[in-house]
Amino acid sequence: MINEPFIPTSQKIRTKTKKATRKVTKLINSAFSGGSMSQHDRIVFDLKGYIVKPAVLKEQEVEVLKEFILRQKNEPESLPPHQRRLPGGAFASLIDHPVVMDTLLSVIDPDRDKIRLESVFLNYREMGEGEWSPHAGGRTTNPNYAYNFHDGRIYAGMTRVVWELNEVLENKGGTCFIPGSHKANYNIRSNPLASLDAKDSGLWESYSCPPGSLVIFSEAVRHSADTWQNPHNPRISIFCAYNHINVRHHKPTIPPVVIEKLAPKHQRFFHEVYHPQFDQM
Repeated sequence: MINEPFIPTSQKIRTKTKKATRKVTKLINSAFSGGSMSQHDRIVFDLKGYIVKPAVLKEQEVEVLKEFILRQKNEPESLPPHQRRLPGGAFASLIDHPVVMDTLLSVIDPDRDKIRLESVFLNYREMGEGEWSPHAGGRTTNPNYAYNFHDGRIYAGMTRVVWELNEVLENKGGTCFIPGSHKANYNIRSNPLASLDAKDSGLWESYSCPPGSLVIFSEAVRHSADTWQNPHNPRISIFCAYNHINVRHHKPTIPPVVIEKLAPKHQRFFHEVYHPQFDQM
C-alpha cells in the first residue's frame, strides 16, 4: 500500500483559494468576452432597455443604402431575384456590422455561432402614417422575451436592431419606449393599463438621431410605433430581429434564394434553431 504524501492544511487552503480565484476570473472574463460594448452602453441598456448609437454609417454609405432600399421597395422587378427582399442586396453587409455585433455579443450570447437573424423588414412612413400601438414589457418566462442578468452579464433574448436612414426628431414618430419596463414586476404585457399606455402618461420617451444611426432595444421593453410627424423627410428604417439560436419567435419568411446568395459568413445567421454543438459531430 502506498501512502499519499502529507499536505499541510494551510497549503490545501491556498490551493483551493487559487482554484476559486481562477474560477471567478474565468466567469468575469467570459461575462465580458465576445463583444466590446462599452461599460456605459451596457449600463444604459440594462437600465433603459435600449440604446441609441448616432451616425454609425457615413453619409455616402447612407445614400447608397437608401437608394437601393427605395428601389427594392418601388421597383423590385428591376433587381435580380436574390436582391428583391431584405436582407439581400446592399443591406447584407450590415448583418454583422461591428457595432451591431459588439452589442449582440454582449447582450444575447458571447458566442457568434449562437446568434440568429430571424426577421428583417423595411419601415417606411410618410407624414401622418403610423399609429400608437404599445406592446411587450414586464418579466416573463417566455425565452423569446425574457430579460435576464446572470454571472455579471446581460441575456436579453430577442433584440431589435433598427437602422435609421433618415433623420429622426424626438417625439415626432420614432419608436417610443417606457424605459426600464423590461424588468417590471407587474405583468403589463398581458394586463396593460390604459393610464400607463397613454402617450401623454409621462412614462414614454423617444429619441432624435441623424441618418445612419442605430437604435438597439430588448424586445422585452414596452415599446410602440408612433405617427410620423417629421415634415422634412419620411421615416426609412430597417428593423432586424436577432435572437439566440436555441429559440425562434417569427415564422420564416425570407425567400431561400435571398439567403442562398448571401456570403457564407452571413448565411450562418439563418441556421435552423438548434445548438451549434451538433455542427461539430
